[in-house]
Amino acid sequence: MALPVSSPAVGAAVLDVVLKGSSHLPRDKLMEWMNAVGLVLTALPETYWNVLNEQILTMMESPVLKNLGKSFFDAFDFMNCQGMFVEGTCSYLLAVAHSVWHHAGIGQLSVLPQFVKEKVKGIIKTEEQFLFLLFLLGPFLSRFNFERTRCLLDLTVEFYEILANIDKSCEHLNYMDVITDFLYHIKYMFVGDGVKHDVDKVIRNLRPALQLRLRFISHTNVDETPINTPREPISSTSEKKYFNE
Repeated sequence: MALPVSSPAVGAAVLDVVLKGSSHLPRDKLMEWMNAVGLVLTALPETYWNVLNEQILTMMESPVLKNLGKSFFDAFDFMNCQGMFVEGTCSYLLAVAHSVWHHAGIGQLSVLPQFVKEKVKGIIKTEEQFLFLLFLLGPFLSRFNFERTRCLLDLTVEFYEILANIDKSCEHLNYMDVITDFLYHIKYMFVGDGVKHDVDKVIRNLRPALQLRLRFISHTNVDETPINTPREPISSTSEKKYFNE
C-alpha cells in the first residue's frame, strides 16, 4: 500500500503474476500461486482488486469468446487446460476470479449483483458471453444462499433479463438446454418461487422455444408441440434444431 503507484496498477500487477506470468511458474504449484493472489488481493482495500472486474469486462468484450465454437466448455476448464499445457486466457481468468472471490468476505462479494446489473448486463449479447458469466458466478450461488439471500435473488433476476437480451440479439440459440438447465437448478436448489413474479414477466416475452423449456418455472400455458422461434418459418429442419432430443 506504500508503493508509489496507483492501487489499480498494483492490483493489475498482482493479477498478471498468474494471468501473464504463469509460464514462468512451476506448473505443479500454479494452484498455490492462484490462491496466494486471491489472499493478497482480498486482504487489500477494494480499489486494489476492482481491477479484476475490469479484466472480466475486457474478456466479455473480446473476440476470444466469439471464436471458441463448440469447444468453449473445454476452454473454461482450468484443470483441463493446465493438463494439456494450454495457457487459456478464459480458464486462467476464471480460476483467478474464483480464487479471489473464494477468499473474499460476504461483504466483498455482495457487490457482485450490482456489478452484473450496472456493468455486465449491457454488454452481453451472445450465449458464449452469458455462459462465461454463469461459469464465473455459479460456484458462489450456494454461499449467497446461506449468507446473503437477497444477493442471490437479485442475481437470479439479472440472469433472466440477460437471457431476454440474448433472445433479442441472436437469431439462433445453440445452448438453450444448457442455460435453462442452469436456471432450473437455481430454482429447485435455492430460490424456489422467490423471484417468480419478476421472472414471469421476462419469460412471457421470450421466444416460444425458450418459453416451452421454462414452462415449469413460469407455469405459463405453452403448447407442448414442437415450436419454432418467430424469427424463421416453421420447418422440419428448424424443429430438429430446437427439439432434436
